[in-house]
Amino acid sequence: MTQKSSYLPKKYSLGLDIGTSSIGWAVLDLDKKRIHDLGVRIFERPEDPQNGDSLAKPRRDARSARRRLKRRRQRLNHLKQFFIDQNILTKDRVEGVLDYKSDFNKLDVYDLRAKALTEELSPEELLKVLYQIAKRRGFKSNRKVVEESDKEGGRVTSALKTNEKFLADNNYTTVGEALSRDEKFAPHKRNKRDDYTNSFARDDFLCELEAIIKTQRNYALKNVPEPAINELIYGIDDGQVTNFSAIMYQRPFMTKELIEKMVGNCTFEDGEKRAPKASYSFEVFRLASDLSHLVFIPRDASKRQAKRENLEVGLSPEQIKQVIELAKSQKSLTYKKVRSTAGISEDYVPKDVRGKKKDGDEFGEENAFGGLKAYNDIRSALKDLPEDWAKIDNESAINQIAYILTTQKADEGIRAELDTLPLSDKAKEAIVKIKPTNFKAFGHLSIKALQKITPHVLKGMTYDKACEAAGYDFKKQSASLEQITNPVVKRAITQTLKVVRAIERKYGKPYFIKVETARDLAKNFKDRNAIKKENDENQGYNEDIKSIITDGYEASPKTKGGKQLLSHLKELNVPLNKNADFNGQQIVKIKLYREQNGVCLYSGKSIDFETMLRDDNAYQVDHIVPFSRSNNDGMTNKVLVLTEENQKKGNQTPFEYFGTDEKRWKDFAARVESIYKTRDVKTSDKATNAINYKYNGYAMKKKQNLLLQDYKNDSWNVRALNDTRYITRFIQNYLRQNVDFAEGEEKQRVIAPNGTTTAYLRKRWGLAKDRAEDVLHHAKDAAVVAAIDPKIVYQANLFSKEQEMKLYLNNAKTIDEKRQILLRSTDENTGDITNETTFTQAQKDLAQAEYFKLRSDEKTKNRFPTPWPDFSKEVMKRTLNTDITTLQNELRGIDNYDEDFRLSVKPIFVSRMPRRKATAKAHKETIRSPKVKDGDQRTVRMPLNKIKRKDVENSVLKESDKWLYKKLLERLDAHDNNPEKAFAEPIYKNDKRFDKNSKKLSPVSTIKVYSTQPSGFYINDSKAFVNNGSMVRLDVYQKPNKKGKIEHFFVPVYAHQVGKNKPTPTKILPAPKGFTDVDETFTKVYSLYPNDYVRCYFGNTIEEGYYIAYDSGSGRITIIDAASPNKEGINRHRISPRSANLIERYDISVLGDNYRWL
Repeated sequence: MTQKSSYLPKKYSLGLDIGTSSIGWAVLDLDKKRIHDLGVRIFERPEDPQNGDSLAKPRRDARSARRRLKRRRQRLNHLKQFFIDQNILTKDRVEGVLDYKSDFNKLDVYDLRAKALTEELSPEELLKVLYQIAKRRGFKSNRKVVEESDKEGGRVTSALKTNEKFLADNNYTTVGEALSRDEKFAPHKRNKRDDYTNSFARDDFLCELEAIIKTQRNYALKNVPEPAINELIYGIDDGQVTNFSAIMYQRPFMTKELIEKMVGNCTFEDGEKRAPKASYSFEVFRLASDLSHLVFIPRDASKRQAKRENLEVGLSPEQIKQVIELAKSQKSLTYKKVRSTAGISEDYVPKDVRGKKKDGDEFGEENAFGGLKAYNDIRSALKDLPEDWAKIDNESAINQIAYILTTQKADEGIRAELDTLPLSDKAKEAIVKIKPTNFKAFGHLSIKALQKITPHVLKGMTYDKACEAAGYDFKKQSASLEQITNPVVKRAITQTLKVVRAIERKYGKPYFIKVETARDLAKNFKDRNAIKKENDENQGYNEDIKSIITDGYEASPKTKGGKQLLSHLKELNVPLNKNADFNGQQIVKIKLYREQNGVCLYSGKSIDFETMLRDDNAYQVDHIVPFSRSNNDGMTNKVLVLTEENQKKGNQTPFEYFGTDEKRWKDFAARVESIYKTRDVKTSDKATNAINYKYNGYAMKKKQNLLLQDYKNDSWNVRALNDTRYITRFIQNYLRQNVDFAEGEEKQRVIAPNGTTTAYLRKRWGLAKDRAEDVLHHAKDAAVVAAIDPKIVYQANLFSKEQEMKLYLNNAKTIDEKRQILLRSTDENTGDITNETTFTQAQKDLAQAEYFKLRSDEKTKNRFPTPWPDFSKEVMKRTLNTDITTLQNELRGIDNYDEDFRLSVKPIFVSRMPRRKATAKAHKETIRSPKVKDGDQRTVRMPLNKIKRKDVENSVLKESDKWLYKKLLERLDAHDNNPEKAFAEPIYKNDKRFDKNSKKLSPVSTIKVYSTQPSGFYINDSKAFVNNGSMVRLDVYQKPNKKGKIEHFFVPVYAHQVGKNKPTPTKILPAPKGFTDVDETFTKVYSLYPNDYVRCYFGNTIEEGYYIAYDSGSGRITIIDAASPNKEGINRHRISPRSANLIERYDISVLGDNYRWL
């Protein structure tokens, strides 16, 4: 029997496992030493799952297309009205000329355009010519410099340059002349999908239009006043827009006003807008900040050695100023240039560099460091105008110019604003021609804040210290959601705070919060996919290795790595026995065996594959740099060696192990260099290059560990508990700012263990996760994270090197005294570490004291350190996907579980964020004919290479074009109904390839096929039909039938039906017999939104899950199990709920703790 426990934890640690679409959470009772509660929150990523685009992008693109078409329509209407107003043609004549049935449509307008340059055109012909130019008027950017500078770039601008040269080389005066007369454009005049070869610049069309107008002024346009023609063509008079519908007028893509609206406020100064990144103030600040962090180390020293022995060299304030002065005359500085300018010896190299190192540049000295790019753009533009440059070479003027170039996107606007500066016309034009590459974005600080902070940065202070010196509260301002622009990250953080708030309401203030963030959380869509692909490949490779171990040569590996491994083993004639015993460590051994070419790296002896599988003690996986010293359990720190070699090496690095034996060290180094040599990344195959590049990074890291000659671990405990990634630090600060913690002595309340530490402890505690089974592994991870603290990390390290340890607490102080030392090494208010050395040593001493207490106990002396004895078993049982009775029975015998608490424990119920937004695509993009066949069939245009025989038989050709109908069937029958083969050769209507004017005709590419369409609605005064867009909700109604039994009816509600003053939808789908709409005899029960939880009762059977979708054709709803890892597969159910006795909907809470049986 389930019962409630009134007990609430007084002191608890909250663990959070934060991913891109999930949050696992766990509450660990630190007094009772048990898991008090845990769960999972699932939410959808706010992006298109296919390509990572914003969910608003399709609507935004459609809106842009509608506006573009509207403007073109207005342009054409204005042109027609021009002919009417100027008494050139009557309204009826204009409409007649443009009617698609008119004889004027038989004219070749391209020929007319060429003719119009020198000969008279009739008014009707002139209308057709201007109408065509107004419809398709070429490409134009708002910035002339963009058009010029990008011509080497995209396909459109590349075609512009090609065709500009083509016109000049072939002596064509206009675009129309070339399109009309040159064979190049005979196949097609216009661009085709994804083919932009026939693109021309707007200026070319403008020149043609002006030439045509000039000639026709002697004929049809003879009596038209000049202002009217200028308004028709340009729409601008004396710099003012007079006609937005002019043929050649183009509105600015982005206005200054719109950009200024989007600029955020300064991080520190209220009411101050952020400065452009191109401003002099921001560029100097950024360069000075980078220089203050720049560190050089001796060329022959490792990073660790340099730090430990204080060999690192930074830049003094004077050196920073020298580099900035140099940056004013050079657009970009290399690390080498910075070093030489600062007067630092050539014996020093940069400790870290940005970007990929070039071949032959071992330390990346030639990599770009940074500079004052925008400043130098302006300086270079005025290099031939020294007097003008002298007038603006100051912070205020450069800031003003940077602001103009960043906010103004049209040449005219830039010119207008430059008039306020004391510059010559030549200087203004030179500035207008500056490429906008470096004038695009805004920083996070205002000019006012920058002018306060930058002087301190120039003194060598880091950004946080400079902010404090300037009087700003850096820590308070360091975690604002405004800083996060990635919508996936923003949603993850807001959902995290919801979970924390819910836990706080339920259990009171947390004592600790421990956070682990997914490796891909802050990545973009492409990078996340790459990580997923890498994980999937690794998992597939592991499965192949397992198959090879158990099936021998009968295995059928699926991955490239698995196939290569099996082929390698065959080449070496390695005997493989079927049904060999399998364990997880063998996967690592086999990977290393393949990587090392079957050689023990320490001894150089061959590794016997069969023995390796049969005898676990023959060969061992060794940590190159001992784990107890490096805390590194990754593959770059592992090798497969003879057991005796591993035992001799002990707690040493390879260099320490080989000692003074120079020959053994040289032989070892030669083996390493031979096995881990870099691969060619400049082959003709891009895929191979990518694989080799990735391998080279891995090989370099491994080689670095193997050949390391000087290693002493430094601050391992701080590193293990300090994930330094930006997103993790941000979440730490965000939680510190937004969560109230329980009172206590400890000040460091938000801890973020790094991923290596978490993965190692999870593995040692036997808490492997199966992502494919369910999502409860997120709660398991959260429990692991919640249990990690300095004590457990250090005890794990002590366990790793226990055989080498000879430490005893001869002069040990009491555990309480050690805890007080620990407290004194942290900041009283923030919990930040104030004395890293004291803090680390105090943690070690405290952990050692408790560790040796455990080692003296017979029950625990051989056990890997855990938070408490039954922790691993408890986590496994608490994350079982089972019913409440089974779970409570499984928990019998768990330490610290009294009977009341055991009977109060419930299984995890996964909470999913419902999707209740009504904004979505109103309808599908395809516009269909309003004509209907057989009640619900409408025509759909299908490409020939996709059609089958049944499609042709169900096409309009059966009535409209019997010759083509028969021809298509013959082709398909001749090629076994394979459209790709049947229509590989083009097919022409009536076998005619040329018209009566000997012009080439286009082959048949599509046909109209009848198909049953889903529900939709009419648009454009019922002239067209579109399919419904997204279904935003499902309204559920009840009504008793003639026998008095309650039946359920469903009304799908689509995006176009939601909004103010719109009637409530009533159409039942699928329509039952006797009625089609709900009326007053129906009772509305509720509305279902995606991710609402439903329970349907069918007699003694219950179907339940999260609602995913509704099929309006069959009347079935799709649901998934609460803990399902995805919306596909065996956890997906389709049910017909109309006949259900009862349908219940639940609003599941954030923690999933309000489900009825809970």
